Amino acid sequence: MPSHGDPLVGHRLSLPLEQVSVRRRTVSHRVWGLCAALLGVVMLLVGAAGLAIVPSLIEDEKAFGTATSCTALSSPKDDCLRSFKATVTRTVIKEQNKSSEYTLHLNGPAQVPRSIDMGASEPLLKRLRPGDNVTVTLWRDYATAVRQGKVSQETVDTPGGEPVFVCALALAVICGGAYGLYVGGTALARARSQAVRDLPATLVTRGKEAGGAALCTLPAVVVGDFTSVPVMLVVWLGLLPLVRWVVQRQQQRSTGRHVRPPV
Repeated sequence: MPSHGDPLVGHRLSLPLEQVSVRRRTVSHRVWGLCAALLGVVMLLVGAAGLAIVPSLIEDEKAFGTATSCTALSSPKDDCLRSFKATVTRTVIKEQNKSSEYTLHLNGPAQVPRSIDMGASEPLLKRLRPGDNVTVTLWRDYATAVRQGKVSQETVDTPGGEPVFVCALALAVICGGAYGLYVGGTALARARSQAVRDLPATLVTRGKEAGGAALCTLPAVVVGDFTSVPVMLVVWLGLLPLVRWVVQRQQQRSTGRHVRPPV
């Protein structure tokens, strides 16, 4: 009769423990893989929705660029610039290195927003005091300018630049969603093998590529501000092969440092 000190008995007892541990890690991989995949799908849908509204934002930007002031003959349905009187309640001017705030708070008709981001203190905001009367120019739901007497200042509340910004944000979200779906799908498909071995190195590589693709939206935005959304998309797509080349080059160098020389 074998004793407890017999190595064969210890080996038989350790097998179930290892199997339980592998089973637990497999379930864990499937759980976080499902969460990552679902998050990736949600991000892809949000990004796709963002891209879907870009054409309408482009049309709004064009319509605003050609809008003129309303006249006495203009109807409420006309797409023109309307003026409303309002009273200044307070102003906020914070000029800091990392963050600045230039907000004008108003009291007026229901169409006039209660606060407007002026973007700068010049030339009008710094002159305004509580109780001052101003004229606010509205285009649709945008408060585009504020005027007092002959001094006028444009606000940042305009459709200008919105298509480029929304497009860039949607592309960045899509990059994150694609990576989340890839990671989650890989974890679900290879849950058992990953529970026994370490996570594949390709997850890190694809993560770097997704992050690089998201960062490429920054230079694309700069180009888009001076050109258009189609040109911005061309620039972004043109940078993707460069990102892939840089990541692969970095990976080759990193791997090369740890490769043992042949005997």
